[in-house]
Amino acid sequence: MNLMVPFGFYGAGNVGDESTLQGFAKLVFRGRHGLRVWVGSRNPAHTANVEPAFVYFKAEGKDVRRWLARTFSKGHLFAGGTPIADHLGKWPLCELAPLVSDAHLKGKPMVFVGIGTEELERAGSRQIMADVIAPKVLHWSVRCERDKERLIEYGAAPDHVTVAADMAWMLDKESTEFGKKYLSQLNVDLSSNLVGVNVNNEKFVLDREPRLFEKLGTFLDAIVEKYGVRILFFCNEVREEESFDKVASQKVQAHMRKPDHTFILPNRYWAPQQILSLLGCCRLNIGMRYHFCLFSALQNVPFIALKRSGKVQDLCWDMDWPYGVSTDGLDVAALSTLYDEAELDRENVLKSLPQKAGVLRERALRNMVTLDALFERLRQ
Repeated sequence: MNLMVPFGFYGAGNVGDESTLQGFAKLVFRGRHGLRVWVGSRNPAHTANVEPAFVYFKAEGKDVRRWLARTFSKGHLFAGGTPIADHLGKWPLCELAPLVSDAHLKGKPMVFVGIGTEELERAGSRQIMADVIAPKVLHWSVRCERDKERLIEYGAAPDHVTVAADMAWMLDKESTEFGKKYLSQLNVDLSSNLVGVNVNNEKFVLDREPRLFEKLGTFLDAIVEKYGVRILFFCNEVREEESFDKVASQKVQAHMRKPDHTFILPNRYWAPQQILSLLGCCRLNIGMRYHFCLFSALQNVPFIALKRSGKVQDLCWDMDWPYGVSTDGLDVAALSTLYDEAELDRENVLKSLPQKAGVLRERALRNMVTLDALFERLRQ
């Protein structure tokens, strides 16, 4: 049987996307044989190296494999990511809606598996959901209860939405062997306490807090002075345009009085397992990206979430995780207090993380409900 994943955001440069791709592979092939899944990718060579279980086609431009996938697939899946959002503008709904309509016209059942949602800010986005997307979807599985509430608000039938978890929770904890070896090659002092930091430079975030990088620089200087830590900047999104992680890291670094206590890791397109190993070398991590925080939890490294968006807020709420602060009007004193509390209660935090990650890993298996709904329809 052939299935198609037409929304090709994989391979665009975000390591978190490939972690959901790996989790999806663990679920979709679970107990099933004779299944071929075609997946759209911005970088088929990279995604094939990271997760070889799928057949990839170019999401953009000409590719005969995309024609083969559309021709021979029996059903369509939209797997992972946060496709129901509009804080970046018309995308991704402007790309998603035609794909959904095309599958519907061809009579191919479709499901959304392990996705996240955001609060839609535009009336046009809500109309697209209510009129074009929601009525055509057989079943949804989502990251948390809040995602389900939003989907119902946007027009999805309540009994067609299953609360599961992000598929990246299916990944295993990684050894720090790779991370330590690589950091040693970069002459990073592994005897010091490392704090991993991940930031980005998105316009909607800076509109709400124009002094974000200045404030983060002040905070990082303070923990360097108080705790003697060294700062490792991670680029979970490797594109080098203005809005992404490398430029954001450089901006924070430029606002610090102690930039000599920082290091920006080379901007390589890592596999999730490599990032996990590197993060495992840190004492504590501080990040704006959803999967950076999730990876920290998988590695049993305490983290402070910089809650730039609804999905990062939802992650903290869903984990019952108190160590998070909004980037809107960032309160440096509150952030410093959270860091102090995480250090003071470190033993209990370390005990709680594996339990919290285990609950979400178990819940991620509920994505099978959506996959089973698709296979049941295809058997009819």
